[in-house]
Amino acid sequence: MSIRKSALIKCIYQFILFSIITLLFMHFLLMFALFHAAILAFPLIAFMWTFWGFNLLTIIIGIQFRKRYQISFAVLNFFAIALLIVFLIISSEAKKYEKLHTIAIITSICIGILYLLASILFVKAYWKQAKIEVLKLLGKEIPLEKYSEICKTKYPVLLVHGTGFRDRNFCNYWGEIPDLLEKHGASIFYSKHDAWANIEDAASQITDTLKTVLEKAECKKVNIIAHSKGGIDVRYAISKLGLEDKIASVTMISSPNHGSKTLDKLYSIFGDWLFKFLAVFVNLWFKILGDKKPDFFKTTKQFCSSFMEGFNKEITDSPSILYQSFAGKMKNPFSDIFMWFMNFIMKFCDGENDGLVSVESAKWANFRGVIEAQKFFGISHAHEVDAYRTNPKIKEADGLPKNSKTIRDFYINLVGELKEKGY
Repeated sequence: MSIRKSALIKCIYQFILFSIITLLFMHFLLMFALFHAAILAFPLIAFMWTFWGFNLLTIIIGIQFRKRYQISFAVLNFFAIALLIVFLIISSEAKKYEKLHTIAIITSICIGILYLLASILFVKAYWKQAKIEVLKLLGKEIPLEKYSEICKTKYPVLLVHGTGFRDRNFCNYWGEIPDLLEKHGASIFYSKHDAWANIEDAASQITDTLKTVLEKAECKKVNIIAHSKGGIDVRYAISKLGLEDKIASVTMISSPNHGSKTLDKLYSIFGDWLFKFLAVFVNLWFKILGDKKPDFFKTTKQFCSSFMEGFNKEITDSPSILYQSFAGKMKNPFSDIFMWFMNFIMKFCDGENDGLVSVESAKWANFRGVIEAQKFFGISHAHEVDAYRTNPKIKEADGLPKNSKTIRDFYINLVGELKEKGY
């Protein structure tokens, strides 16, 4: 689950909970005509609603704030409002509460100093990160802080997404990976093809984008990193659309090179009618979202292993291009709450899988190995591109880029390898 979605759920939950508690508490006190006690409920409200406020800020900015800041500001807000109420109560009888008034003033000065220090530390901790997130949200150019030159390849990197998603500034398909690659020296571009285009249409759109990238970057070739169906689209574009001399390398992450036996089974059970029926709604929705030629029915048909068998005989790899592939694997259905069902079903037909693509289907050309998690949870199709922004820890294994302890490390070292090979 993304940071913003998680914050939204917490925000709604806390807003309702705090509102109910506040109303019940104040109603109970007012029933006994305890006016001052009812007023004193406000510090408690300020304490509770601070957490709601931080969740609201997370939704807007897209940053998960540490608990220590939330608790610090909650306590400070509690004392600030409590002191304000004390001043209101004792102001009517200043002489009677003279000592209390002096203590309250001293305390308020101390609270003010602590508030200022907490604010400075808070801004210092999150200013840069918040600025980048806001710039991304507005589609502005992001100033980069380069960490090293490890990813400064000879040719730029073109990221090619999979099915069902588009390249957007807000909620990037590739999570934090592109930003990190750029910080380490890489020149990153996006394929910008339709979410539900069939192989032929997607390949044509990728070809148009690639030519634009070559002109913009003033280079002769690109390195392609493709996820899911993006790898199939690229293979078709190379073989059929004359891109052999424009691509230096193709790296495929969980691309269904041998299709899905599960889809074969679903088509044999339900026939074409179910997928054609679903296509009406899916195509319409993605047309609204910006797809030029959404084709849900043909695209799902092309995912079948029966189709890919013929596809692989016709579409051949170019000997002048470096091809390499990787697969991901969920250890159990708990690895991804959104893909557990498909992972469970696919195990019967396709074997080990990442929730959408099986390990066997992902194997192609120079197969480097399986991306697995270090602990109990596995790597799902979404985890492979850091879609949840969780940067899962992965096992270091033979075949995988060296020193790849997390999924983000994997991409940094992968592009680093391309640089070392002269790509």
